[in-house]
Amino acid sequence: MHFARLTHCAVELQALSEVESTSDTNTLGPITTSEPGSPASTVPKASSQPDSKPDLDKEARKIEHLSPKTTRGIWYHLYSLWLFTFSDLKTIVIPKTIFAVATLCSGRSLTKDARPGALGIVGAVPLALLWNWLNLLPLAMSNQCDTTSAVEDKLNKPWRPIPAGRLTVEETRVFRIVAYVVAITTSITLGGFPEAVALVVEGWMYNALNGANGSLLARNMLCAVGYMTFASGSARAACLRVGTELREDSILWFILLAGMIATSIQFQDLYDQKGDAVRRRRTVPLVAGDRIARLTIAVPTAAWSWIGPRYWKLSLPGFILPAVLGAIIILRLYWYRRASEDKRSFIIWNAWVMSMYFLPSLGNLGATSG
Repeated sequence: MHFARLTHCAVELQALSEVESTSDTNTLGPITTSEPGSPASTVPKASSQPDSKPDLDKEARKIEHLSPKTTRGIWYHLYSLWLFTFSDLKTIVIPKTIFAVATLCSGRSLTKDARPGALGIVGAVPLALLWNWLNLLPLAMSNQCDTTSAVEDKLNKPWRPIPAGRLTVEETRVFRIVAYVVAITTSITLGGFPEAVALVVEGWMYNALNGANGSLLARNMLCAVGYMTFASGSARAACLRVGTELREDSILWFILLAGMIATSIQFQDLYDQKGDAVRRRRTVPLVAGDRIARLTIAVPTAAWSWIGPRYWKLSLPGFILPAVLGAIIILRLYWYRRASEDKRSFIIWNAWVMSMYFLPSLGNLGATSG
């Protein structure tokens, strides 16, 4: 019986992935991103609005009273929890776990000890994954249990637990409290306790204080701080696993990465203009226009592709990967402008960000300009 349920869940996940490859719209994650399950469309002009806006209050009342399915067991709830975080696996969980690995590989560039052996690094990966997922879950729940968010998800991500009727809003709020407690208490053992507490505050600012709908600068800064809090927390957990700590001056590199993200994270808004317009968010594409929004991404991408390697005093080979990925991003920004194409470009943006994570490792290997 359990095997059959697991097989069913696997089939559903495969279907979600297949839908994602053909989807042309985007939605929001707790800190950023889009997901499968929406009909094909092209990127609207920055000034354009959806042809018909739903009555948000009416739709919210409907979602508040959605009744979950009657037959629910442990596998049902585990799969629902997975769906809460599915959108952000590729932008939070996987990239920040890679950041933890890159931090260990950097040796004394970012940590207080030499680079650990391969077995030590591999052993730290599951803990970094667990830390990222446990701390992401309550943030995702907090974002998605807001009824306005649920209305947007009903349009763009109907497979999510609340619009799909798997859980009610009230049930999600109860699960969220439990998830916060689990994430914080687990971080006491795994490491990254300060970051776990910081994420609670950041999530409150983003959701309860409506930081996602505030000024352009505030929204980008919140996203950047959230990204780097996940990165720092998972790195701290990985360091604890191998018996080392982060250097005090590693904060300078974290701040530089936060600046890189803050000046280019609006990339995720390119393919979510329809959803952002429904929620009346003030994003760069909707406020400044699609063309200017792309320029605000292209310029920082080019600049940070040089600043990052330069910070670590790398020689020419250290510039190659960030420069190549940055060039691909800039070209795609202007050659491929449909929503589905921007989604793929955003994946390359994440790869570009992850390439920057390994720059300290190159410095540790001695690939410097002297």
